[in-house]
Amino acid sequence: MSSLALPAAWTREGLEAAGFAGFVTFAEIPAADIPPRPGIYVVLRAASTPPAILEVSVARAGSVYGVDDLQGRWISGTPVVYIGKADAKSGGLRTRLRQYARRGSSHKGGRSIWQLADHGDLLVAWVETPGQIAEDVEIAYRAAFAEQFGGWPFANRRR
Repeated sequence: MSSLALPAAWTREGLEAAGFAGFVTFAEIPAADIPPRPGIYVVLRAASTPPAILEVSVARAGSVYGVDDLQGRWISGTPVVYIGKADAKSGGLRTRLRQYARRGSSHKGGRSIWQLADHGDLLVAWVETPGQIAEDVEIAYRAAFAEQFGGWPFANRRR
């Protein structure tokens, strides 16, 4: 288990209390002061209503998921739609989040967010994981999320 505190609630406030920073849109990532060190990040959708899901994706690579599949994966009651990691080999948080913001083939994880009609409004927050393996922290966060909500965040698919 990670020594990074799990959020008391899977909300912006709960994540801020656990040490997450940023809360910027993907468009704001290139100018954001994101640390170049390992960490984990979350993508949040502020709207509490179920999302409109597009039949096409604005991602530059990867397959498109079926609308029925994505609707079935939606988790209500939390703004968290993806939990990801950025380890040293991927260049840390700054590099990984800039890859994600470009919607390129170098970041296929979490790509179903690009089928949300309001993807431009999503917020990204991050926290460094000093002295810990970012992947271990990511796994612990996904497990805690799944324990509370009965499944992984909407855009998490692997492992």
